[in-house]
Amino acid sequence: MWPPLSGTFVVEQIKALAPHIAITVAVLVPHPPNLSHYHWLRSPLVDKPDGPCRMQELGENISIYYLRYRTIPELGKYLNSRQAWRALRHFLQQQREQFDLIHAHFAYTTGFAAAQAGRSFDLPVVVTAYGSDINFYVKRAPKNLVAALYTIWGLRHATAVTALSKDLATKIAALNISNRQITVIPLGIDEKKFFPRGEKLSLRQQLQLPTDGPLFFFVGNWAPVKGLGFLLEAFARVRRQLPEAKLVMIGSGELEPVLKQQAQKLNIDTHTIWVGRKTHAEIPFWMSAADFLVLPSLSEGFGLVVLESLACGTPVIASRVGGVPEILTSADYGIMVSPGDGEALARAMLEAIDKTWDKKKLVDYAHANTWSERTQRLLKVYQSVLEQKA
Repeated sequence: MWPPLSGTFVVEQIKALAPHIAITVAVLVPHPPNLSHYHWLRSPLVDKPDGPCRMQELGENISIYYLRYRTIPELGKYLNSRQAWRALRHFLQQQREQFDLIHAHFAYTTGFAAAQAGRSFDLPVVVTAYGSDINFYVKRAPKNLVAALYTIWGLRHATAVTALSKDLATKIAALNISNRQITVIPLGIDEKKFFPRGEKLSLRQQLQLPTDGPLFFFVGNWAPVKGLGFLLEAFARVRRQLPEAKLVMIGSGELEPVLKQQAQKLNIDTHTIWVGRKTHAEIPFWMSAADFLVLPSLSEGFGLVVLESLACGTPVIASRVGGVPEILTSADYGIMVSPGDGEALARAMLEAIDKTWDKKKLVDYAHANTWSERTQRLLKVYQSVLEQKA
């Protein structure tokens, strides 16, 4: 949950909190054996110096420490939580600072490590659940049982838990965790970054995109949970009625060769534009250039990309999963469909083209959901857990 791998939203939250509190960042980094067999699992964060490091985006006042812990991928679900706890414990033992609380991002591994640290060092702990940590890791399937137990233990022993959506909060409460512990605090947007960046025609010319026909785009990881096979199937159906339509795929991931092969079989490869990963600063330009964001996910914790797209004046077609219905609260903002249904998704994409959208309404709605507003909610949680400890 830390750049460059992911977790840009964690950085954004820290930036919003920094004017109010003093922050030290500890990034827990799994370190597999340096063998060719595990090379693809090796995080670029493993090579970071021990710290303290600095990140330009966060300025000189925030120290970042990269805490490596040894892991064997095949045994990760059994060992990672305890190994992460040992790394965090060692870090806290070495620090001269007197911390007031620990905020752990992601319930699996870090949640357990933080909760253990809270017990050992008498510190209150806030754990934020993001989605797959609850939707996947707490499922007590035989291959996942130990990871589920560690994750649930961490949630139960946290002083407070925050969830990105009401949907996630309900799932957490079902784990016999008190509702009093759980606060819903969605992710926010940076309104100074996500806003309409100009006329679509001009932007498409700048980005070397086709200037004729409707332009759909997806941004995110190319992973099974994102339902991208259904998106390609839906786009093939759309093109039968609108041959000039184009699909822009932003991101990368394990499914890249599979998706490109599927696009060829569906005869949409020449109308699908694979642009790879883009920086967080570049994404608003692509969002502003497109006609629609399509998010065909099979599962989502919140779906921040939906809010970011609306902030750029671009309506959304998305699966009705996770926190997405809590964002698309009106048909004025987008269209939702059942997950895993390519035919329904295609109908929604065609419907979106025929519909009139109020760009200003989209932007105004999204800009009411900023990091500054979310930060005030989180500060209240911090204050509450500190008062409980006192």
